[in-house]
Amino acid sequence: MFSIFKTLHPPTGIENAVSAYFLSPYEKNLVLSSGNQLYVYRLVPDTITNDFVSESVNHILNDPADVYQSLSSQKPQRLKFECMNTFTLWSNICSITPCRFGPTMVKDALFISFMDAKLALIEFDTTIHDLKTLSMHYFEDELQKEGQWYNFSPPIVRVDPDMRCAVMLIYNCKLVIIPFFNNENSNKDITLTNEMLSNNSMLNITIGPSTNTRCSSLSSYIVHLKKLDPSLTGRIIDLQFLHGYYEPTLFILCETNRTWVGRVAVKKDTCCSVALSINVQQKSNPVIWPVDKLPFDCFSCMSVPKPIGGILIIAVNSIIYLNQSIPPYGVSLNTLTKESTKYPLRQMNDLKISLDCCQATFISSEKIVLSLKNGEIYVLTLHTDTMRSVKEFTFDRAAAGVLSSCICKCDEGFLFFGSRLGNSLLLRYHKKIIDETSEAIMANGLVDTSSNDTATIATTTIKAENGATNHHLDDDMLMYGNNNIENIKTIDNNTGEPYTKRVKQESDDTDIVNDQYDTDNSDEKKPLTYTFDFCDSIINIGPCGNSICGESADFNQQDENIFHQNSLSLHLDLVTTSGHGKNGSISILQQTLKPHIITTQQLSGSVDLWTVYSTPMDTKQHAYLIISNETSTLILQTGTEISELEHGGFLVHEQTIYCGNIGRTTKLIVQITRYSIVLLRDSVHIQTITLDNEQQQASTGSKTLGPIRFATSLDKYLAILTAHGQVYIFSLNNEQTTAPHLAECFNLTSKKYSCVNLYIDHNGLFTMNVEEKYLKIEQVLMNRRSISTVTPTSAQPMPPLVGKPAHSKTSFDSSFMVGGDDEDDWLYGKKIELGVTSISQTVNEQHQNDADVSMSGETKDRNTHSTKTSVNKSYWLITTGKDGTLTIYDLDTFIIRFEIVQFNSALKVLVDVKDTYPPATNYLGKIDTSCSAYVYEIIMIGLGYRKDRVYLLVSGCYLHDRLKIRFRRLSLNAFIRTKKSSAKRNTTKKQQQQQQQTQSQSTVQQKDQLKTTTPVQTDLIDDEMNEYQRTLLRSFDDVSNYSGIFICGTHPHWLIWSKGNIRSFPMTIDGPIKAFAQFNDENCKKGFLYFNQKDDLRIAVMPTQRILDSYWPLQKITLRMTVHYLCYHVESKLYAATMSIDEPTNQLVQPSGEDRESITYTKESNFLLPSREQFIVQLFSPTQWEQIPNAKITMNDWEHVTCMKTIALKFQGALMKTYIAIGTANCFNEDVNSRGRIILFDIIEVVPELNQPLTKHKIKIVHDREEKGPVTALESVVGYLIGAVGQKVYIWQFKDDQLKGIAFVDIQVYCHRMIAMKNYILIADVHKSIALLRYQEDMRVLSYVSRDSRKLDVYTTEFFVDQTHIKFVTTDADKNLYIYSHSPIQKETAGGTWLARKSEFHVGCHIMSAVRLQVNTNNLSTKQNYEGKQALIMPTLDGGITCLLPLNEKIFRRLGMLQNSMTSMFPHYCGLNPKSFRACKTRMKELENSQKNTLDGDLLWKYFDLSFIERNELLSRLGMTSDQFHEDLTDILRTLTLF
Repeated sequence: MFSIFKTLHPPTGIENAVSAYFLSPYEKNLVLSSGNQLYVYRLVPDTITNDFVSESVNHILNDPADVYQSLSSQKPQRLKFECMNTFTLWSNICSITPCRFGPTMVKDALFISFMDAKLALIEFDTTIHDLKTLSMHYFEDELQKEGQWYNFSPPIVRVDPDMRCAVMLIYNCKLVIIPFFNNENSNKDITLTNEMLSNNSMLNITIGPSTNTRCSSLSSYIVHLKKLDPSLTGRIIDLQFLHGYYEPTLFILCETNRTWVGRVAVKKDTCCSVALSINVQQKSNPVIWPVDKLPFDCFSCMSVPKPIGGILIIAVNSIIYLNQSIPPYGVSLNTLTKESTKYPLRQMNDLKISLDCCQATFISSEKIVLSLKNGEIYVLTLHTDTMRSVKEFTFDRAAAGVLSSCICKCDEGFLFFGSRLGNSLLLRYHKKIIDETSEAIMANGLVDTSSNDTATIATTTIKAENGATNHHLDDDMLMYGNNNIENIKTIDNNTGEPYTKRVKQESDDTDIVNDQYDTDNSDEKKPLTYTFDFCDSIINIGPCGNSICGESADFNQQDENIFHQNSLSLHLDLVTTSGHGKNGSISILQQTLKPHIITTQQLSGSVDLWTVYSTPMDTKQHAYLIISNETSTLILQTGTEISELEHGGFLVHEQTIYCGNIGRTTKLIVQITRYSIVLLRDSVHIQTITLDNEQQQASTGSKTLGPIRFATSLDKYLAILTAHGQVYIFSLNNEQTTAPHLAECFNLTSKKYSCVNLYIDHNGLFTMNVEEKYLKIEQVLMNRRSISTVTPTSAQPMPPLVGKPAHSKTSFDSSFMVGGDDEDDWLYGKKIELGVTSISQTVNEQHQNDADVSMSGETKDRNTHSTKTSVNKSYWLITTGKDGTLTIYDLDTFIIRFEIVQFNSALKVLVDVKDTYPPATNYLGKIDTSCSAYVYEIIMIGLGYRKDRVYLLVSGCYLHDRLKIRFRRLSLNAFIRTKKSSAKRNTTKKQQQQQQQTQSQSTVQQKDQLKTTTPVQTDLIDDEMNEYQRTLLRSFDDVSNYSGIFICGTHPHWLIWSKGNIRSFPMTIDGPIKAFAQFNDENCKKGFLYFNQKDDLRIAVMPTQRILDSYWPLQKITLRMTVHYLCYHVESKLYAATMSIDEPTNQLVQPSGEDRESITYTKESNFLLPSREQFIVQLFSPTQWEQIPNAKITMNDWEHVTCMKTIALKFQGALMKTYIAIGTANCFNEDVNSRGRIILFDIIEVVPELNQPLTKHKIKIVHDREEKGPVTALESVVGYLIGAVGQKVYIWQFKDDQLKGIAFVDIQVYCHRMIAMKNYILIADVHKSIALLRYQEDMRVLSYVSRDSRKLDVYTTEFFVDQTHIKFVTTDADKNLYIYSHSPIQKETAGGTWLARKSEFHVGCHIMSAVRLQVNTNNLSTKQNYEGKQALIMPTLDGGITCLLPLNEKIFRRLGMLQNSMTSMFPHYCGLNPKSFRACKTRMKELENSQKNTLDGDLLWKYFDLSFIERNELLSRLGMTSDQFHEDLTDILRTLTLF
């Protein structure tokens, strides 16, 4: 069996986050990773609050410092995310670390590590707007592994804060040291070469003058930690570089003798640490600072920046500060440290927290933000004395957020909390001075949490200062509609305690209390606290545990009547569990966008439609609806009712080609027919321009332009494309007068054009010169930033500087330097003057072009953040010729400003023909124009809040009359290709109709024939220039507050702009769409109109419950509990969910003979009690996803639900009835035997209570019995109940509300998954792979058929159906996917006793469930290739959705050739190999060849990202045609459109 694997929904759980100057040297970016996806975001103001140009230029010549201060004071108070780039790598990202390895770098590079021991250094290349791999490091040879087959330790990368070297820990025992430059030649220029040494992948650094010749180099080398110190022979926990040392000093936290919590009474304090002083020149690494007997639960360390210095060790129950020159200081966070460690810790009696799984980051040199595993956010303050010795810790409970997996300070005052268990958040923090009332409350630095008065006064203080009631920070609540939250610091709903609880350890030295506020700022002399405000979020649907399919509840009765006969739509939802704990939720997803229909009207013969505004623009409601027929036009007037306009100046006896508004302020209406242009104000006729033939021109004097093929209007301009390929531009003159008129202002008649479009630039992105005033402003700003931040010992990367003239000198006053009075900077670090001067000269001499590019890019960014009045609008004409040349004209001067010769070749980067720095290409052969495509239509649109995202790059070419832009091609999944056979039939049919009309009509009627257009097909085939061109790309700016483009045709798509991403959503529910227009009136707020293939006019709106800021339309239901299992009851159309919530408990169960006894323990107030999961089963209504009252089953204490499934059992003979079965297990302790229950319940319908319609459904328990062991899996087979109890599988017959045993069979260790098909049962064992059972009903026998002989930690299993063939799919704990078959004829299976492995594939993510569905066979080019096949939809734990589809051998072989060529012919990011990534990775070496019968769909879909030139190069080598690959890949994607 052959198959293909593809990722339908990329992962959304954020695992790593760093802040760096990655895309631009002037703007910080937030770089995130999720699985193998790399995201680059920027933070943009939510509202425009600053005017850069007007307030900066006026003072630039007087005092540059005023400019910098004014910009700092105008910083926006609230930011939001905007995605700039997304990159797919061929391996899961382990860590991301920014660095700058030389003063010539003006941007940050990224160290990215991969399993097992791979490291890549990348940067963003602005010339191609893509990633560039600088160096690659590979340490996975057998010599480095030392016989180790499977690596459990991911690599850890750390960069020296002074940017002198980087280290990577591999295999938990070796340290790779990568020097950046030679310290002896540090005052010379540094250049990184792209070479890589052969065996150990050394990083070459060139040191010397500003040339490319290499003078000396320092290569990377490997240090064996076990040989350095005996304490490094154990487990390496964490490592960090220390601040303030002359040489790079690495602190290593390790555990020599392993222990765990059960052996603390025997062995404790097993952690230790050492510090290595790294000399990269002599390759010596002496141990300078050993520390032993640290608590056993240490799991992380943080380097404290200067001026404090030292290291902070974070343990589960304590925090310890270490410094080489002063005594250590540590505090206990709870009373568990009394028994778990002997390390001297100070007790904090009023603090009860645990730092297990917490995330932390520094927001200043003495402030740390801690995000605990329960979502609480604490601010830790390090208090020092005059000798900079830490003497005190202060904890401030600031807020409650998401369960974080990473935390990053992305900008001053903003923190990013990345999460794998919930939505990632962007929070704004700011200081707040505690008033005298709060100081009186916190006497002696403590808050009495037991006093109700304390909480009341603290809450009153918060409300008085904020002026409004505060809201609890719940990320789901904030994401889904409550964006007006000003402050999140309030009373906890669960504990009733204020979030501003301040806990402080009192020191014996009284001078330290006052010394903590000894700073230069007067506000810092008062006690401070921090408040956190919500700004934005990134939606996450992971981790997806259990997934099912259910009938969609988005449609009302009217929608069901409209769409129920449409075979193209599948009214299904993919429902999956999401989140954990307080972030627990249910996600309901759909692949397609299904509109809500308001009304429908049949209008036969309709061809196109438009909506226009009237002249008085008091409201943004459309006034008229224009519907074009084949021979006439229907004008409808909107309002309270839509009615036909009886009298007006519109042309109603001709077919309308285009209708829209024109004018800057008055919004006049222009109507375009085949030979006429009509200008109207409201419905009053103003002007008519007639376009006729030459014979009529001689008699009437009218203008001869030929029949109009296409038209568009924007602002005051009107562009017309004739059937002869000529372009004419009209301008609206005298707009404000009573007699406005259109006049021709420009025409293009030299060659034939195929497409035309207009664009208005609101933000000055289309610029032809870089004004000197902007360059001066940037130079001052960057120098000011470098003065305040560029220090060799700074923790942040060195900000860039702007190039200056070579003869200029840089001299800085010492008062401008941060830490300029610090003796260490002058004794152990080089002076700041030398570093800045070297950077300035190097940028000017060697990278002048790069500096110019950056300047132009900064002009773009600053104009983006300025007010709209500071930049004049500019108007542009975009044309495409028949030869494939794209040209951009300036409508003010009518001069060509940008030209691309081979636009129809779909190049990745569009560069002007006069650009002096063209980007490199990947194709090898000569350019062949025959491989180019026909450009049917083109549109340019500005998206985003300020219409500033026209994807462009800044060029280094400074010609005075050309645009300084480049366009980069995006990767979208909007496949609108029409099958070839249908296109040929449509073309042949049209030709036959035209021949018949030509023969039957006389020459006198030829004129009428030209004016009468034939019906246009809804596909993209329209090669005849004399026909009317249908507009397929329809832009919209406000459809349910979304903007983007709607693509009409046989496969309509929505392209919706959302936070920098363009989301692609197909809308196949109503078949082909002929025309589309946005519509807004009293009865349809921010909706849209469209015509389907049956000439039905639909007035619709977006589904209100769906969130479109996601890869799929999403509805997320927040439950604040962990959701384990989901079931859909078909008869009642209700969902049942198994949920749990953690509750602290002080009781334990002890055995007492046959009974069990609960013992209650009494502990201290700050003792961390263990948690107990309380399980419940609740019914939900899918209409509003509300809990049904009195429809809940609460489990017993310590009883866990292990399985829940919808089953069908025999009822009254041969009849089948649906029940929901629940299996439970009692989890006490190892001394108590575990037992479970089987619960069967039915959902019945009763008379609802008054005003409570949801109470019409109740739960009726039909069976509840305790079994002799834990019930771990349940399923139904041929009407019988089959379940796994302990190490046996039983079959029961449900009769008379009782389960009667029929048969059983012994199994392996623990069966947790069971799937049945007919009389076959597929079971999955947690350690012993899968097995196939068969139940023979006539003999009442349950027996083994076959099983896997290998050991495998199975996560899920499912049947895999390919017409008449059935295989078995399994996923394991190592992120692999296997396909098995039962093949008795194969010799290796021993007559069918063992399952044969047919394919193995590494998916790169954990898959916990699979949903099997029949594929969609509509609109396929070869329908017979996919009939009878079933696809597997598999959500993942990282928030992605994958699929597996069976293929025919012919298609598999053809796509296999394409996959092999895609692997080797084109470069990949970070030098990663897709073939190596998809190779199966096992913990034990298997002595058999791998089976590679599964294709990588993610790699195959990169074929669409290639240009036509690269495709032609690839196809010529394979000897194939592009239509074959297009049809195969398009059919595969359409078969997987299931929701």
